[in-house]
Amino acid sequence: MNTLEHEAPELVSQAKSVLVELMLQDYDELIELDYVNGHMHNLKHAEGKLFAPVIDASITDVRRYTAEHMIHPDDLARYLAESDPATAQSRMEQDLLGPEPGIHRDRFRFKQLGGGWRWMEQVVVNGACNGVPDGVCYVFLFDIQKQIEAEDGAADETVQNDETVFSGKRDEMTGLLTKDAFFERAREVLKRVDRNWCVLSIDLEHFKLFNEWYGRKNGDLLLAQAGARLIRAEEQLDGLACYFGQDDYALLIPYDSDQISELYADIHTMIKDFGNSVGFMPAFGVALADDSCSIEELYDRASLAARYAKENYHTRIIMFDPSMYQRTERDYNILSDFQKAIAEHELYIEMQPQCQISNRRVVGAESLVRWKKPNGEMVSPGDFVPVLERYGFVTDLDKYVWEEVCAWQRRWIDAGHTPLPVSVNVSQIDIFTIDVPDHFERLIEKYALPVDTVKVEITESAYVDNDAVVDTVRRLRKKGFLVLMDDFGSGYSSLNMLRSLTVDIIKLDAHFLRMNGEDRHKGLQIMESIINLARTMNVPIIVEGVETWEECDFLSGLGCRYVQGYFFFRPMSVKDYEKLIADPHNIDTEGFLFKTKEQFHTREFLDENVFSDTMLNNILGPVAFFLLHGKNVDIVRYNQQFSDEVDAPEFIRDPHSAQKLVLTDDIPHFYNLFKLAEVDPLTGANGVIRFVRPNGTLLSLQLQLFFLESVENGKRFYGSVHDITQSVQRDSQISLLSRASPDTVLFLSRKDGEWNAQVAIHGLAKSLGISQTELEYELNNRSFFDRIAEEDRPDIFRKINENNMLLETFSPPFRVACAGGSQITLCVGIDHVEDAESGVEYLVILRQVSDDARPSGKA
Repeated sequence: MNTLEHEAPELVSQAKSVLVELMLQDYDELIELDYVNGHMHNLKHAEGKLFAPVIDASITDVRRYTAEHMIHPDDLARYLAESDPATAQSRMEQDLLGPEPGIHRDRFRFKQLGGGWRWMEQVVVNGACNGVPDGVCYVFLFDIQKQIEAEDGAADETVQNDETVFSGKRDEMTGLLTKDAFFERAREVLKRVDRNWCVLSIDLEHFKLFNEWYGRKNGDLLLAQAGARLIRAEEQLDGLACYFGQDDYALLIPYDSDQISELYADIHTMIKDFGNSVGFMPAFGVALADDSCSIEELYDRASLAARYAKENYHTRIIMFDPSMYQRTERDYNILSDFQKAIAEHELYIEMQPQCQISNRRVVGAESLVRWKKPNGEMVSPGDFVPVLERYGFVTDLDKYVWEEVCAWQRRWIDAGHTPLPVSVNVSQIDIFTIDVPDHFERLIEKYALPVDTVKVEITESAYVDNDAVVDTVRRLRKKGFLVLMDDFGSGYSSLNMLRSLTVDIIKLDAHFLRMNGEDRHKGLQIMESIINLARTMNVPIIVEGVETWEECDFLSGLGCRYVQGYFFFRPMSVKDYEKLIADPHNIDTEGFLFKTKEQFHTREFLDENVFSDTMLNNILGPVAFFLLHGKNVDIVRYNQQFSDEVDAPEFIRDPHSAQKLVLTDDIPHFYNLFKLAEVDPLTGANGVIRFVRPNGTLLSLQLQLFFLESVENGKRFYGSVHDITQSVQRDSQISLLSRASPDTVLFLSRKDGEWNAQVAIHGLAKSLGISQTELEYELNNRSFFDRIAEEDRPDIFRKINENNMLLETFSPPFRVACAGGSQITLCVGIDHVEDAESGVEYLVILRQVSDDARPSGKA
């Protein structure tokens, strides 16, 4: 049986005279082209001769590869015309009408494995007359180099003799030198060169996974394409290129940063043609030649630098630095200790609660890993986590943490407590290393947990151009897990990415709130834009890193419900976390909800439904535009509602220099509102300003200002106003009443089961020697009861609890401590009023009485 009978028995059985004759000849390549399915299959390949990897792939990919790397430039136009898949059918039909039906012959120069070019005759066979199925053709390549030489009468200069053509010197698939041949020839090169040379170590990261995703045949094609590009670099720069196997290459060339960057871009583009995934980016390590270093040592240096390049998805070309050896030694010590730490449970978890802003209740937590050695030394996560990521061991750490969280959740539920979701971190390396969705599903089944007790956090940078992460998120959500995008806004393609990505919760870092100077304005705008984007997607947000009440208040105003940070809780031990959430009053079990009706959008007011200027102005209410220039505040434009609300003709008649009408005492506050509005353009500034009418009466306006822009003649602000003159007058009257009356009057109302005391008249504050604010604070947090003399407490508490005190029958007198240590005597009366409009249930009067009003017998 001949070779073809062994490799393609079906073809032999179908073959007719012409095809049989060709098959009996000595050919180097036989290729099947299936234009119906767009597939190419190499039936025979002569090893060690032509630069052609043995592959099965799409016709389009093979045609492109052949054109770029295998065909002589002078023959390229003819090759592209004859191999165009779009014209294949008409070309085959035309061949059937030729002198040799279904046969087409042509000559091309193909690249040899060791370099140079070789003339080959290409014979294409198709048609039923030759036993070939419709839409299929067979391509034979015959070596005609000697025939061409005989025809020309001399050896063709395109043929290049090279000892590396022979077996064992060059890799069949890539055409590159083998490892031993590379080191042998590189030693000779480095002896004779006097230029600045370098060694490149090139790693196609996660290539094993590339083969799983795109198939082994495409993987071989990519390796061959990379090899062809390195051969071109070898020829252009008079260097040496090597294939070490797997996904590792080396290149010895004169150092030129531009050439290296161009080479990196070419190989990166090759990978992106298969699938634009950041996980398969090449990594380049560069080591400059040194008289004291052998080629093997130079390659080791370059390989170490390439390992550093693999850690960085932004800088993928790294130059070797001697300090890398020091870090490598430190890394190995950490790795060695880590294996022991896992085995002996030196690693443990802490929890950082995630809270709802409005009620400070805990809605969940993030698990954080800690490492404490037996000697008490703490190893910072910032030290050991990056090392584990660099060497691919971070998945061992993550699996350990996931297991610890699930085991704790099981114990917590078994103890009879209500579980809250705990989030765990999943790294990009985890997704490349294991089947994350299946692993979590097995953990949930192992510990019999509700699927919503574990949340999965994946950092935003992992999503960038990464199909594996997108698929992992989809499968996790399909299995019922909540998926959080961590550090949203820190990456470079967040907006583009969210078009096709679905997550359950977005985590946003509060660092935008803490920018200084001019960046603060930009930071606040970025924060608002991201929150609006999330709102458009109906995705709740957790803002982490919140440290102050001002930050909480600002975020609440933007519509955020959930925060995580030092302002509420620092990371805490599991024991302390259990104490916190054991109290039902401290937790919120509703889960992470999204309020869809909180914020309005600008586009809503540009909608066709807002069909008139009158309607728009009624929606906006009394508003005006202000211009601040120097110390002058001009009202440059206002609507009718503004005029009606102010109701002061003299104020409207001359809108220039409005500060002249401000009460003298309020002028500093007036200017400060504009300053505050500029500092915080999203929230603006709010305050009460009193204006003096010509008749001497005061006009009190609640003014809300927003900074718009700086213009040539000043700064523009937008402001809304509300006339609160009557309200201010009532407050003043109550203040006068408080000064005149020794009594204190309280309105008691109930909210969420808790009593709230609002002080209407503060007459008692002066007698106690404290401020009105302090009095109201003490009444609301119950610390006022600590002022009552200890021997008087049982009687007064009994009467309060029995709810039998009426205004007509005040309680017996009782003594209360003052700020200076003295005492006064009070009695209390309570009237049950149940006012539905105000929500007040009780009216309480605290009245000061003389000491002789106390019953006899009391101390």
